[in-house]
Amino acid sequence: MLQHAAVPALLLFVTACGGSSSSAGPSGRYAREVFSNVTIDRGLVYRADRPLQLDLYRPAGDDEPRRPAIVWMHGGGFAGGDRGSSIVPFPESMAKSGYVVASIDYDTTASPPCVAEPHLRGDCQAVLDAAIADAQEAVRWLKRNAGVYGIDPDRVAIAGESAGAMTAAGVGTRAADSASSVRAWISISGGIDGGAGVDAKDAPGLLFANTEDPYVPFAWSADTDAALRRAGVPVRFVAIEGVGHVPTDHVESFIAQSRDFLRDELDLD
Repeated sequence: MLQHAAVPALLLFVTACGGSSSSAGPSGRYAREVFSNVTIDRGLVYRADRPLQLDLYRPAGDDEPRRPAIVWMHGGGFAGGDRGSSIVPFPESMAKSGYVVASIDYDTTASPPCVAEPHLRGDCQAVLDAAIADAQEAVRWLKRNAGVYGIDPDRVAIAGESAGAMTAAGVGTRAADSASSVRAWISISGGIDGGAGVDAKDAPGLLFANTEDPYVPFAWSADTDAALRRAGVPVRFVAIEGVGHVPTDHVESFIAQSRDFLRDELDLD
């Protein structure tokens, strides 16, 4: 299945195209955890026709009225997991850094769990497409409710691990309309099969992948990186040498590099 902690290995930068490292403001906001606690609004319905829910993480005691927001996608092979089951503690950590983060439930009706060897089977592709539609609706919900929750609707990103990473990549490169578009996306052990469908209108991406991932081929991330570079879209690609899938002892690095990437791509200097 598409979520599994495995043997870690050396983390290496492979390529970077567009964007440059920037420093945060004096408070360190967005560069590190600057809030001690988060407020979590649980079980908010973001899609009424199914219905689907999200948990909204916000920095406790924060008075900033227009904060960047992130949709977070858990893993689980499109057959399991939920909005509280992530390996990477992305929602809480990023909320402590000043973001508003929506950890969402989405379509996980595949049976058995999906494994990309080297491609997704047909029903898994259908569930991926449905998950992308769910995530796009979550983006719309954040923008529609920006005033209620102190969100800047012009600074919305999406990120995920494993199956959620594949979904996040799809949202970043398959915007259905301006209301569902994101400014940036992050894929942890995901990517796009063959880098298919990438073009110059896509949002900048950050990809992490093990060189010998047993569940999602490394080539998915490498091909996506290459396709984005050819299209002139800013991209960063981090390869992790060795066998693994969402390696647990790299999670701090995933989050730290995600902060750096989002500060650049969301213009948070």
